[in-house]
Amino acid sequence: MVIRTPDFSVPVTFVGSQSNDDAGYGQGTSIEWHDAVSDHVADPDTAFSLLGRAAMRAPSNSAIRLDIGNILLDRFDFGGAATAFAAALQIDPAHNDARLGLARCWSRLERYADVLALIDDAAGSRSANSHYLHGMAALGLEQRDLAERDFRSALDEDPKHREAAFQLGRLLRDGNRLDEFEILCNDLWAKGARHVQMCLDHGRILAAAGQDDAARALLFAPEKVTQTTLDVPGEFADLDAFNAALAEELLSNPYPITDVPTDELAMRGATRIHHLMNGQRPELIQTLLAAITAQIDRDVAGRIASASSNDLWLQCRPASAQLRAWGLIQGSGAYEEWHTHRGGWLSGVYYIAIPDIFTTEGDGAGCIELGPPKSLADRYPETLRIAPQAGMLLLMPSHVHHRTIPFVSQGKRISFAFDVRMLD
Repeated sequence: MVIRTPDFSVPVTFVGSQSNDDAGYGQGTSIEWHDAVSDHVADPDTAFSLLGRAAMRAPSNSAIRLDIGNILLDRFDFGGAATAFAAALQIDPAHNDARLGLARCWSRLERYADVLALIDDAAGSRSANSHYLHGMAALGLEQRDLAERDFRSALDEDPKHREAAFQLGRLLRDGNRLDEFEILCNDLWAKGARHVQMCLDHGRILAAAGQDDAARALLFAPEKVTQTTLDVPGEFADLDAFNAALAEELLSNPYPITDVPTDELAMRGATRIHHLMNGQRPELIQTLLAAITAQIDRDVAGRIASASSNDLWLQCRPASAQLRAWGLIQGSGAYEEWHTHRGGWLSGVYYIAIPDIFTTEGDGAGCIELGPPKSLADRYPETLRIAPQAGMLLLMPSHVHHRTIPFVSQGKRISFAFDVRMLD
């Protein structure tokens, strides 16, 4: 069954929750916003050129090689990034960030045995990230017991390590070790883990216990998806004029990305824009970011004011955060697979240009669809389809599964996606 409009009568209920008075999300509703680091760096070509010249002048400077590696890693050039990280590590064998960067690249290149050796050879105690990357390499070699030990070690070092929690939880669920899965989730929550993987995992626990109403409310409650618009920036006559300028800005961005790791990103057949501030008119992006953060603050305040009971997701709300954003340009046949945004707390999309009039009827071509995890789709078949329109802003909890449905058109769907990411 497809829910075509949100049912606001569905209550938000949880098992074992606190009272509203001590829930912890009612004290101050505004998020303290911080600029993303990428907002203050040069465009990739300039940065790469400057760093290359600096590397020639300072051949023993490992930090320069690390910066080069990070630029290439951001563009999914794992081979080039690996070369840079290896150079940094050769200069300074104790450089932990270079070692971790090289391990990430080698994992993406399926050099799993090399990753294990690289981390095993490091002197001193391992960090949570070292344990996690060691575990991912062990998984790649199908050494599940070793991977489990590594993920547990990562969480011992850092109970808030969301990727380690995700991987260990999946191993326990795949092994039908649901009692251990519940113990893990409760233990991490007691140790202060407040990322959205906790919401997703607690929802799965409720589903396994047969508490369907509570599970639905946590995994996918349609009323948690809000649809709104932005205020018209003062220098534009209306949103149409603003959107036209934004569309031109993204289409002309000189740093599009079309080749992405499909096991890491849900994008299929589209173009992604990471370097939003390196186009012709970065002030347009700044204006859009400011408008979105203002709307998010209003939205969160409204959610807190109207919460009828203690809300696990609202308890995870960050006090300070960054808005991590990227552009997305989709043509005929492009789409996004079912996915969540584990790195965020709240996620959203602003639609800049829509090539046709989409409808939720029929196959829903061009729509965004939201629902429960695929593993529970047979049990909880309800989904929500929304037909995007230019100027529409959608906001949702980052753990909600969603996808976009392919469409056929001569035009482009241009959107601006983002995550509210907690600062460490």
